[in-house]
Amino acid sequence: MQHEEKLLQQCLENLELLPNIQITPKSIPNKRVDSKETGIITIHSPLKSVDYMYAIQPDVTSTTAEVVIDYLLLKQQKLNEKLFLITRSLSETAIDKLVANNIEFIDTNGNIYLNNSAAYIFIRRKHLFQEKSVSNSQITFNNLKVIYVLLKSPDILRASLEELALAAGVTFITVNDTLKNLYKLGYLQQQRDGKYIITRYSKLLERWEMGYAETLRPELLLGTYTPTLRSKFTEVADNLIQKAKENNFLIGGELGAAIATSYLIPTGAVLYVKENHQLIAEELKLKPSPEGNIICCQQFGSHNAYDYNQSKQVVVDPLLIYAELMMENNERLEETAKRVFVKYIENRQQNA
Repeated sequence: MQHEEKLLQQCLENLELLPNIQITPKSIPNKRVDSKETGIITIHSPLKSVDYMYAIQPDVTSTTAEVVIDYLLLKQQKLNEKLFLITRSLSETAIDKLVANNIEFIDTNGNIYLNNSAAYIFIRRKHLFQEKSVSNSQITFNNLKVIYVLLKSPDILRASLEELALAAGVTFITVNDTLKNLYKLGYLQQQRDGKYIITRYSKLLERWEMGYAETLRPELLLGTYTPTLRSKFTEVADNLIQKAKENNFLIGGELGAAIATSYLIPTGAVLYVKENHQLIAEELKLKPSPEGNIICCQQFGSHNAYDYNQSKQVVVDPLLIYAELMMENNERLEETAKRVFVKYIENRQQNA
């Protein structure tokens, strides 16, 4: 939390440097607290006072901006309240995307965009950096594999780098670089013995959730399919579960969520496969279709299953189910994602 408080303070100080503008921070009642909406600020001008629920997203780059924008627009619609973005120094491209979508913001560099009944302010500071200079804040495809393993099993940080590399399916060097990067970004804290612990689990989960949608999922995607014969998905689902046990692939997406929560009536599935997905598709009697409801993705590392010690386990880890559900702008799936979080992920956060 210390990093967010420092970031918030720095941004609000920039805002208060503006003439005739005053800021009053407030707290959100506990029932409204969300890990991404962490407080309310009231912006006072000679004309009017306007309340904003602020969202702290430290690492908004030109590539992550669209995911952040989608999230903020969805939350504004659901909450029927203005959301104000608090972030580190933005690139020119990220600023353009935020303004184009009328996302109001302030960053640590003093870039400010306000568009309300109290004031219209658009200040664009001259940048002293190029987009490449924030590369340490950008999370790569292989970094996300490591982050996944850390979120799944926080205690693995006590293990060797070789074990972590095997679990994530990446090289020893990638693990070492990722841990150093996450430490610099404030997600990890280094102990006296040189080992790390996760200090901001919820924020790391948010970053991984965005990275899954933006980077990891597109890299893992193998193909999209639909059943050759027209059938109800409930009939297809039974076959998928049986074949998963026989062919050693894992089930995620809506069907995985249904198995994990006994709450959702699924209309599709994501299959995480190790081997030739085309052969599996043929055995399942599936045909390629861009609009298909059965998606094949590549497994990575050795920890994709919920309980990887059980050879007959067919459900992918809840982290992958959660991220998949959160990709969709759908209240039914978002409610299911919350149930997945409470049942499986929240305990990991508390034990991190």
